[in-house]
Amino acid sequence: MIFAPGIFPLWLLLSGSLIAALGLGIALLKAPWHLIRHHSERQHLVFGVSILLGLFWLLRVDALGMLSFHPLLLTAVTLIVGWHFAMLAGAVGQLVLLAAGFDHLSMIGVNYLLTTLIPATLSYGVLLVSQRVPLRNPFVFLTGVGFLGAALCSGVVAIATLALLLLAGHDLSFDEISREAPILFILMFPEGFINGTLVTAMTVFKPHLVKTFNEDWYE
Repeated sequence: MIFAPGIFPLWLLLSGSLIAALGLGIALLKAPWHLIRHHSERQHLVFGVSILLGLFWLLRVDALGMLSFHPLLLTAVTLIVGWHFAMLAGAVGQLVLLAAGFDHLSMIGVNYLLTTLIPATLSYGVLLVSQRVPLRNPFVFLTGVGFLGAALCSGVVAIATLALLLLAGHDLSFDEISREAPILFILMFPEGFINGTLVTAMTVFKPHLVKTFNEDWYE
């Protein structure tokens, strides 16, 4: 999610940045650093995911003339490295966009809120719900969270984006929203497919590196 600069009032920018900074601060303070401190493979995984996430975010599609959508991939990242390091990876991804000239410093807080904090937190919530499902089948994890969870995140982010624009006082007509809405819903399927594929591949070939996958639970 990349908003063009100057479309939000100062109070909304400050509020969004404060929430984003609070979420990132909690993630950094509570992150299980001991899991990667003496594990070079996990260190490389977290670092590689952070950089690749930013590069993948360079793929964009414009909508409503004031913002660009890009694949989120936060569901896959959250499932693989956990919520705390997913928040860190999202921050690095935003810095990559900023360095590449695709983001603006004044918008980085709001963009991080929608691109990372909301989808990472929602993905973790979907994971917690899936763990209450009595069915002990990896299908629940791979498809229920990896595919459907990612698609759900994409839809929620689109709705949150629209809510922020309306809150900022932008007069979006029903015709404008209905014209762009198909793009937003079309993005839900590839978001789910890409995340589901990545999670499935990692779970099959490197299950020990997928932090949220419990091999003892699934049969």
